[in-house]
Amino acid sequence: MKKNASLYMILLLTILMLTGCGGASKNSAAPAAIAYDYKMEAVEETAAAYASDSIRTEETKVTSGALGSTNTIAQPIDTNRKLIRTVHLNVETDDFETLMNQLNDHISTLGGYIEQSDISGNSMQNNYSRRRAYMTVRIPSNSLDQFISSVEADGNVTNKSVTTTDVTIQYSDLESRKKSLTIEQDRIWALLEKADTLEAVIALEERLSEIRYELESMESRLRLYDNQVEYSTVYVNVEEVKIYTPTAPMTIGERITKGFAENVDNMKIFAADLVVLILATIPIWFPVLFIAVVIFFIIKRKFASRNIKKNLMSYQTHKDDEDHSDTDNP
Repeated sequence: MKKNASLYMILLLTILMLTGCGGASKNSAAPAAIAYDYKMEAVEETAAAYASDSIRTEETKVTSGALGSTNTIAQPIDTNRKLIRTVHLNVETDDFETLMNQLNDHISTLGGYIEQSDISGNSMQNNYSRRRAYMTVRIPSNSLDQFISSVEADGNVTNKSVTTTDVTIQYSDLESRKKSLTIEQDRIWALLEKADTLEAVIALEERLSEIRYELESMESRLRLYDNQVEYSTVYVNVEEVKIYTPTAPMTIGERITKGFAENVDNMKIFAADLVVLILATIPIWFPVLFIAVVIFFIIKRKFASRNIKKNLMSYQTHKDDEDHSDTDNP
């Protein structure tokens, strides 16, 4: 009690000193006087609040002592926490359209909404065009576990990540600062009504503008926190597959079976792609083939003409040799 009384006396002495200084400067400008009055009111209220807190503290200690304890009364634990939950889900399915319809039904039934959705691919016949969906979903926090369970039941969840962020302290700080600024704003309005000079009005209005800006920013952040706490964010990645990825370690036999099935599937896809490539390029192959045939016949005709000339020359040479031989032997 003595320690608290000493602190209280120090505050009172500070007030008296400020009062004396104020009396010595009666001839100062009006804005300074208004600011001084504003500070004096704040100091007096602070001292009164401190004295009130000291009295309440002493009363608490006395009451505890009467019960046989020298400790202060334990305060109840606040269970109203501000928790932001974020979930990442990777899901496989062999029936893409059915799973997407089920997801939309679950979101609508639980009162959530789709914030963003991106779907790509259009076929199961090609590994490069299998359908995929990337969704950002907002689900009421009290229904989040139910939504996760529904997704796990409808598809093959290969990865699940849940993050919880506690923003209770940040939220409480914002509320406290907002309350303090609101009180200050009310005081400045009261001082503005008493201001009798243009300089004082301008100074007070500038401070009011700053307070309004800060209050709007705090209210915006509080609304964002409220939305994030009330609605959890779920990022869902859906992939269309023919064979589910095992969520438990595979045995050697399962690995061989899966590898064989995947290779057979890849060979089927390769054969189908080859047939499609051949049939799709027919308009190109026909002109190329026609030109190749024409070139072949031209070359063949040239070679045939050369062979004929060569044979004729050989025949003529052979005949000349025979005639020469007959002349030499009458």
